[in-house]
Amino acid sequence: MSSTSSGTRAAAALPSAPRATRGRRLLAVCAAVCLWLIAIGLPRVAMACAVCTAGRDEKNETAFILSTVFLSVLPLASLGTLIGVVWRRLRKLEEETRRQAEAAIQPSIGA
Repeated sequence: MSSTSSGTRAAAALPSAPRATRGRRLLAVCAAVCLWLIAIGLPRVAMACAVCTAGRDEKNETAFILSTVFLSVLPLASLGTLIGVVWRRLRKLEEETRRQAEAAIQPSIGA
């Protein structure tokens, strides 16, 4: 038995992949056309940008600047808080370890 005949039998045993029907193709084309029309028909939605209107109004400009500062500082403050809590806890553990070591040495000195 040759390897080509066994390969042909194996390929014949596999089920064929389902082919795209005409209805599926039509549905895909209709969906693409609808998305294109939505993007073209609603330019305000398609071109939404947080800073595009910042220079038009003083209140908007201030709001965008403050929100940018807030969102920039928030992760730094969170990280700083986490580092501070861990640092204080480590100092407290070191102090407790030092006190225990001193307490263990005190009875041996007095004896």
